[in-house]
Formats: sequence, C-alpha cells, structure tokens
Amino acid sequence: MKVPKRIQPLIDDGLVDEVLSQLMSGKEATVYTVKCGDVIRCAKVYKEANKRSFKKAAQYQEGRKSRNSRRARAMEKGSKYGRNQQEEAWQNAEVDALYLLASAGVRVPEPYGCFDGVLLMELITDEHGDVASRLNDVVMDAEQAREDHDVVMVYIMRMLCAGVVHGDLSEFNVLVDEYGPVIIDLPQAVDAAANNNAKKCLNAM
Repeated sequence: MKVPKRIQPLIDDGLVDEVLSQLMSGKEATVYTVKCGDVIRCAKVYKEANKRSFKKAAQYQEGRKSRNSRRARAMEKGSKYGRNQQEEAWQNAEVDALYLLASAGVRVPEPYGCFDGVLLMELITDEHGDVASRLNDVVMDAEQAREDHDVVMVYIMRMLCAGVVHGDLSEFNVLVDEYGPVIIDLPQAVDAAANNNAKKCLNAM
C-alpha cells in the first residue's frame, strides 16, 4: 500500500521496511501493520491535535509534569513552542505508560520507540498469527469470561499500584490473544495521585 507520509521517515531510517495494511483508524490515531525485517509490528500514527476528536484530552493530561521548567512554562502559556511540547508529551505518555505497566506485571504491547508522532510497537496476534480481536468482538463461555475478568481486575490493581489509571478502559481497549487479555490505548493514562479525575476514571471501569 501507499506509504503514509508520517511513516516515510521510519522507512528512510531503516526502522520500517514496508507498510502492509491499515489496521484501524480512531479518534486519536491511525494504526498500520508494518514489516520490520522478519517481524510484523504495528505503527500507531497519532493525529495532530487539531485533527483529533478526543474531547477529554485535557482531562487526562492533568497532573502530568514536565521535568524541564522552560518547557512547563511554555506549555502553561500556550505558545507555539508550548503547544508543540504538549503534543510531544501527549504522544510520549503512552510510551512511558507501556514501559511502566509492563514492569508492573500488566500485559501491554511491547513498545519499540516513538518517532515524530509514530509509535512503533508489538503486534498482538492470536494463535493463528492473525491480529488479536478486541474483547468487544470475542465470544466466550461464562467460565472463560470470569477468568478473563479476574485477570483484568488484577491488571487494574497493578496499574493503580504503579500510580496509573487507564482513563478510558473498556471492552474496546482490551485485546484477547491465546494467553488472555492485553491492555491497549494508553495516551489516556491518568496519574492516580495528581489527577483530580483519577477516581472518576477508576469508578467508570
């Protein structure tokens, strides 16, 4: 297929060899399957702020602190530099959350880096090698449903222990492979201690 403009630099740098197909397009990003050497991965291309229809972005970003004081001041003032830094922080939030949650024992896709608004990460597949289904699209018996529910509840607990609440966790943000549930879509990761909406997000799960 035609190479999306945002992925072309990754091909130029040898990080991606080929774009295979568009996997999905949502309110915040478009995801593609890509070939990296002999491995198939996915590339999540974040939409620019003025093209995102994610109305709750500010709610999720509350409490995220920049370690760079100049950057923090620019973000508060809303200057062009500040807006660019805020956009970079929005994209990096998912990468940071993926690493943090994986170390906390939560199953999430393995990240391979975020490059100018493109997150390269593991493609979750089923036992046949096909893209894993979202929980919303999976049919399972009552026993399996209870088992997977228990697993997700453990993940929510581990996320909370790591100081993170998934701001938009639902059946659409959980994949199911042969080993069980995998949590996805984490730009909405909320700081459990610093975000006033954390409790509301947690109760909504």
